[in-house]
Amino acid sequence: MSTSRTYLTLRRTASLIALAACAWSVVSPAQAQTARIPAPAALTGKGVINYCATIDNPPRAYFDEKQQPIGFEVELGTEIASRMGLKVQWVQLKFPGLVPALQAQQCDAIMQELFIRAERLEIIDMVPFSRTGQQIVVRRTDNSVGAGLEDFSGKKLAVPNGTTIHNLAIEANKKLKDSGKPEINLVVLPTTTDTFQQLATSQVEAVGTTSTAGAYYVRLRPNDFKPKGDPFGLIGTGIGIRKGNTDLTNAVKRSLDSIVADGTYKKLIEKWNMQGMEL
Repeated sequence: MSTSRTYLTLRRTASLIALAACAWSVVSPAQAQTARIPAPAALTGKGVINYCATIDNPPRAYFDEKQQPIGFEVELGTEIASRMGLKVQWVQLKFPGLVPALQAQQCDAIMQELFIRAERLEIIDMVPFSRTGQQIVVRRTDNSVGAGLEDFSGKKLAVPNGTTIHNLAIEANKKLKDSGKPEINLVVLPTTTDTFQQLATSQVEAVGTTSTAGAYYVRLRPNDFKPKGDPFGLIGTGIGIRKGNTDLTNAVKRSLDSIVADGTYKKLIEKWNMQGMEL
C-alpha cells in the first residue's frame, strides 16, 4: 500500500471511530509563569497542544459532574504543556482510534494509559510516564474459585474494545478452544464505564480492565465490586508522539523530567491514589 493511501486510510479510520471532534481546554496554575521548556516551533505559534485520549479511564482521565476532564493524566498532561508555555485541548476518541488519529495529525500527542510495546514503538514514539497492569473485577457476592482469565471459561466477561485485556482474553479463548473447553463469552464494549455498568446490573459476571481503573471502581463501590486475584502483566505506559517528531518528543521528556525532579509528579501520584503505578 502506498504512503498516500495509508495516510488516507488512517484519516478515514480515525474519523469513523471518533466519539467527538470537539475539544476541552485545560489551563494549569503554572500557565502564568514563564515557560521553562522551549516549545517546538510548530506549537509555539498556536500556543496549544492537542491531546487525544478516551477520557473514560478513572482515575487517570474522566469527566466530572460539570463535564470537564479531570484525573491524573489530565493534570500531568496539562502540567507538561504549561512548562512549555502551552494550553491544552483534549480530543476525545474511542481507544482503537488513538494511534490512527495521531498518525493522521488530528492531535499532537496521545495522553493516555497507552502500553509501551515493541510493535507500537515501530509506528509511534513514546515517552514513559507511569506503569500499569491488568485486573479482573467481580461482584462482591462472587465466591467462585479461580482468578485467571481461563477460569472464566463459559462465563460472560466484559472488556473495553481494543485494549490489552481484550487481546489477552482472545488469546485465552484460543487456549480454551484448543483444550476442548468452552470459551469465555466476551462482551466487548466501547468504554470502561460501559463494562462496569454491565457488571453492576448483573449482565456479565466479571470485568477485565487495567489495575488502576479496577482499583478506582472498587473504591467507588466497595459494597458492589471486588478485585478477583492480584493485578497481572505490569507494563510501562507512555505518551504517544508521531514518529520523527523529535522536537516534541524531547520537549515532553524535558518537561516530564522537571515535573519529577521538583516533586510535582509525586504529589499527583498521591492525589489520584496511583501508588505502585509510578515510574
